[in-house]
Amino acid sequence: MFTLILSDRIIYNQKEFLDFLIASQKNPINISTNSEGACLSAYGVYELIEQFEYSDVTIYTSNMLELHNRYTIKKQHGLLWFNIKKCDYADSHMWNQTKIFGCFYNRPTWYRIGLAANLEYNFKEISLINFRRDPMDENQRKFFDVNRLFKYHPDSFKLFSQVVDRWPCTLENHNNFRVGTSTDTLTTQLSSFYKDFLIDIVAETWVEGTTFAPTEKTVRPMLLKKPFIIFASQDYLCYLRQLGFKTFQTPESTFWSEDYDGYEGRERYIRILALIDELAKKSKTELEEMYQAMQPILDHNYNLLVTQSYNKTITKIV
Repeated sequence: MFTLILSDRIIYNQKEFLDFLIASQKNPINISTNSEGACLSAYGVYELIEQFEYSDVTIYTSNMLELHNRYTIKKQHGLLWFNIKKCDYADSHMWNQTKIFGCFYNRPTWYRIGLAANLEYNFKEISLINFRRDPMDENQRKFFDVNRLFKYHPDSFKLFSQVVDRWPCTLENHNNFRVGTSTDTLTTQLSSFYKDFLIDIVAETWVEGTTFAPTEKTVRPMLLKKPFIIFASQDYLCYLRQLGFKTFQTPESTFWSEDYDGYEGRERYIRILALIDELAKKSKTELEEMYQAMQPILDHNYNLLVTQSYNKTITKIV
């Protein structure tokens, strides 16, 4: 079994992977992404495998949408982050109207840098921002995906250059994330901040290609009963609804447009920025009324998690 290390559109152990592929020719091979859910086509994994011949290829992945017409795909850990035990967050199930938006980011992907920079520059007074990585630290700076931010949205790149000297901006004193950390631990670490803002601007991990692999970033606002806007892969919200969860544009009540979900990458990003601009113009009174009206949705999502009664499978949208 070879375990791929994937992140930021890079196969970090590509040399070792190539050595494994070369040494294993004509034999059956097993490849794992561990608990990660990257779209393997987007990372060029199949392109590398197809340079050689094997008697059988089996791939273990947490991407619930991964498919291949020749190789055996085995799904594992797809909803790992939905397995929760701690549910007593009643103190966080409120909004004290201090802020409107919240974002909690670690790895500095282009869309996280851009979203945080827009909130910091344009909506600082109404945003709660937690950005852990330090752009002044040489070892951390190389992970800031500023090239793609400039490519996809130059205006956001300009805003980033205006706020970069103020980062990192951290709310908590420590980071509990370790390999194998549970949703419970990561939610508890940040739960005390959730009463201070209304809308969680979530930036998921796997956002490119055909993928659905939700993490604690999606689960956390549902556990803490807050509405969310999610930068993720195309149709991400549709798949959440297939699991049984509700989002914020429904036939019964439209709190805001979720047309951004039909897109990925730059187009999704632009639409989310426009939605943030629109919501920022609302008064605290309007937002409080909206918050009260969406309580049935927030309760529904929370209860699905607490009872673990959500659907466990999805069907690919074509």
